[in-house]
Amino acid sequence: MMIRKLKEETRWLHEQIEDQNLATKIMDHSIDLPTYKLLLLQNYIAYRETENEIKNHLPNYKAGKHLQLKQDLENLKVSTTIPVKNVIFECHSPAEALGAAYVVEGSALGGMLLAKNLQHCIKLNEVDRHYFFNGDKENLKDWNSFKKELEAYNFNRAEEEEAIQKAKATFLFFEKVFNMDFPIS
Repeated sequence: MMIRKLKEETRWLHEQIEDQNLATKIMDHSIDLPTYKLLLLQNYIAYRETENEIKNHLPNYKAGKHLQLKQDLENLKVSTTIPVKNVIFECHSPAEALGAAYVVEGSALGGMLLAKNLQHCIKLNEVDRHYFFNGDKENLKDWNSFKKELEAYNFNRAEEEEAIQKAKATFLFFEKVFNMDFPIS
């Protein structure tokens, strides 16, 4: 199964990036509003770039996570028109797009856990609604739908390797964006 191959090949990267992400502050309930705004902005940029590129190769791809993040940022009066240099993400084939989508869609599982913990972050009490970290079970339906699409794709060996390498590159792309500091207006 391709999903298993992707999971096994990227596990170490996933864990490494998860440990470095500002979302850890949600898990330990220490996140404050400026840090939350930065977390949302970093995620918005990473998801916007990856989703738009995935959509170029998978026309039925929803590409809605960056739009949820944009709603969060607009709700918190954070500009999303920040010029971003050196944030380039590319897919060159449907197989690569599926590898990237594995990372993007798989984030729904962690997002559910983060959503549960947001309610315990007292420094975010003034945030009336979370669009991205919403805890909506519909996100899991999207993940399950994606898994079916992934398993239905008839990968040859070269395409399997393309997907695996792009999944790794996608994790590294998220890490790069998570290490960038953006002005929060």
